[in-house]
Amino acid sequence: MSTILSVTNQLFSLQGGINITDEQGALAYRAEGSFSLFSPTWRIYRGDNLVGSIRKRIFALFSTWDIQGELGAFKIKRTLFSFRRQYYAVGGPVDGAIVTGNLFDLRFNVSHAGDTLAKAGGRLLTIRDRHDVEILGDQELFVVFAMVVLQLDRRDEKQRAEADEDK
Repeated sequence: MSTILSVTNQLFSLQGGINITDEQGALAYRAEGSFSLFSPTWRIYRGDNLVGSIRKRIFALFSTWDIQGELGAFKIKRTLFSFRRQYYAVGGPVDGAIVTGNLFDLRFNVSHAGDTLAKAGGRLLTIRDRHDVEILGDQELFVVFAMVVLQLDRRDEKQRAEADEDK
């Protein structure tokens, strides 16, 4: 049995939010950022229940996010030298899980030990970035954390590109 969740990028402020909805459009999870000069903490909620938090490490050689919550403590790191966007989990219930995406970030795949945990497709012709994620296993919460990390990483890249254009 699979579940489909949708995430829409709405990170236009320092204290943005990310809503993740189910197939019927009801809010399944939400991520809320807290203001911080360098590295905000993002809290993930299922309904009114806090299920975890994500914080990007500032002084890491590779982009690294520390995650704590119902799944325990683990990290998601970005591989630096790769033609495709790639992340991997260190620790936690799916240690070694890999998240790979295509050049334009419209599609990505989450796998662990040869099994596909989730796959996603973006929609090219929408006003806002939207990803529909089909979760194929029982690691829904891990996939939600990965979805939020991808959105935060894209936001950071977009901000760096805009800053470079302004120079």
